[in-house]
Amino acid sequence: MLRPRDKKIIQSLQLFRCMSRDQIANLFFSDVKSPITSANFVLKRLRREKHIEANVAKQPFIYFPEPSIIKKNSQKVKHYLAIVDFYIDICKHESPTVFEVEQRYGPGYVQPDIFMIWQGNIFFVEIQLSRYSSELMKEKLDRYINYFKSESWDRKKIKFNLNLNAPPSVWIISKTPYVINNDKLQIIQTSTADGILSNNLI
Repeated sequence: MLRPRDKKIIQSLQLFRCMSRDQIANLFFSDVKSPITSANFVLKRLRREKHIEANVAKQPFIYFPEPSIIKKNSQKVKHYLAIVDFYIDICKHESPTVFEVEQRYGPGYVQPDIFMIWQGNIFFVEIQLSRYSSELMKEKLDRYINYFKSESWDRKKIKFNLNLNAPPSVWIISKTPYVINNDKLQIIQTSTADGILSNNLI
């Protein structure tokens, strides 16, 4: 029988697509004396019972839901793990009330890495592990402009009962900031999740 924590681990793997052993220990076992040992024990049991899968070629193991949503050797694994790291970092300050990963909003519209409501603010988050050209970044931001004019965005506002006294922010996480000339979007650029608070950007 699955325990409540087992279910939360499985749900998180479905949300994030994959997680490392250490990330799972951080999120679900930080309240025990030996988080890594406890995580290993539970994850081994969940694998044995066929509730989750693992890439055992990586150390520590990378875990996936069963069935896996992505290939275990996918080039996007690193990107999804970065999304989990971002989530862990913001939860140090406050847990988001809504957190969606790579939701599709329709042809021609943007597919953000993350949509979240955090500290009462609405964010579309782009985590950039590789550098986009200026042209590609402009195209991505133009899709946001089109999306915010669409019925799809209207439906999302209704779904989450969004209070738009403040407009949603497009938050770009990148080692080096982009030069962006766009006055139609509220854009935040930081190199880390903590940067938004240390720089008083919200």
